[in-house]
Amino acid sequence: MLCSYHCKSMNRTLLILNLFFWVPGFLLSYGELPVEQSPEAHFEELEQILTELEANAPLVGEERERLNEKLAGVLLADSAHGIKLSVNLQGQSIYEDRPNQRFLQRYRFFSSAYMKKPLYHWGAIKAESDIARFHQTISKNNYKFLLSELKSITRESYLDMILLRDQFKLNMDTLHVAEDGLSKIKKKKKLGLSNELQVNQANAILLERQIGLEDLNRSLRLALFRFREMTGWDKKLSFLDKNSSFEILNDEYDFNSSAPKLISSASSFIMEKIRKEIEIEKNRLEIANSGLKPKLNLVGGIFQDQIPLANNADSIFRNNILVGVEINWSIWDSSKSKAEKLRAFANKRRLEMNLERESRSYRLELNGMRMQLESLAKKVRFTRELVKVAKDRFRISEVELESDRITLDQLIEARVSLDQAKVKRLESICDFLKVRNRYEEMNSVKYE
Repeated sequence: MLCSYHCKSMNRTLLILNLFFWVPGFLLSYGELPVEQSPEAHFEELEQILTELEANAPLVGEERERLNEKLAGVLLADSAHGIKLSVNLQGQSIYEDRPNQRFLQRYRFFSSAYMKKPLYHWGAIKAESDIARFHQTISKNNYKFLLSELKSITRESYLDMILLRDQFKLNMDTLHVAEDGLSKIKKKKKLGLSNELQVNQANAILLERQIGLEDLNRSLRLALFRFREMTGWDKKLSFLDKNSSFEILNDEYDFNSSAPKLISSASSFIMEKIRKEIEIEKNRLEIANSGLKPKLNLVGGIFQDQIPLANNADSIFRNNILVGVEINWSIWDSSKSKAEKLRAFANKRRLEMNLERESRSYRLELNGMRMQLESLAKKVRFTRELVKVAKDRFRISEVELESDRITLDQLIEARVSLDQAKVKRLESICDFLKVRNRYEEMNSVKYE
């Protein structure tokens, strides 16, 4: 069950990070995050991993290249505003057969340079540049969101591994209890105080503990592999809790002490993305409106040619300079521009409705996260009480076993209950930290 939970958490692929899992944000935010509720405040190596995540994570490198791609798109769109220059050089060998003259062969050379610059295109060229810039801004925000999402998933994955390690240690302690119990039963059997059935039962309990340990070890190794693959971290993970601060958090910290607070406004990736896409459709509408309007261009050129004389084989050089205005006017396009306007307008309306829906969804999501935190804070308190009860039960069970009033099965059952209580306590604390830090991460990123 725990392995399934862990795998589900670690398998949040970058389809999420390819950003189809958008977390909208514009309405609420937390107050300042208490340092105790930040996992990296307790584990120095996690803080270092998060600091170097931008440089090490493979997905961040891919997204960085996408930024370069969008920059190229802006340069490409802006180039339509500028002057286009072209140079042409030609060399020809001409063979002429003129009436009443001998057959002639000569060489002729041409050179030319042409210039063209858009003068007035009814805002279509500027709209293309604006579209490219909006795509670039979306890509920048996408990069910020990806990095933010990676940080959240890195924290969550690290906490999952801490939970697995704690389970492993607890199961190892239980294994030692089972080994000690088996040893005592074997000694009693030699003294005639126990039978073969009891020995077999103790041996079965020990084997079950060993199988459980192997399952946990496999899950932990798989989690480590996925963590390294996601973060690009190639050093050994120590999970060192400096000053035992995380242990103190586990046992004593009051999670009700800092509730998230509402503010008037905030912003998120999905909201900004939709707003930019609405602006893109407005520009596409402007481009469509210019489809059947005349486009003016400034044109000019310089070229040189050779003009043959009519009465002899000689020719003269001629230099030409031209400057003018070119008008291109599409009179009819079989409803193409009309269809483009209809499509742009429909996309714009769809995105505006999507923006409203995402706004409502975000309100519900943030309210849900606030309720989760309140519930998890209560769960932490209850699981701490459960650990106290389970400790007392195990302590009493040890005494009862020494007095032969209970069996080894019952002692192991008490020990397993204690382990499960401790795991539930740590799990509830980790869940609280995950929700709290994800919420904080959502609201700390400022999008363009």
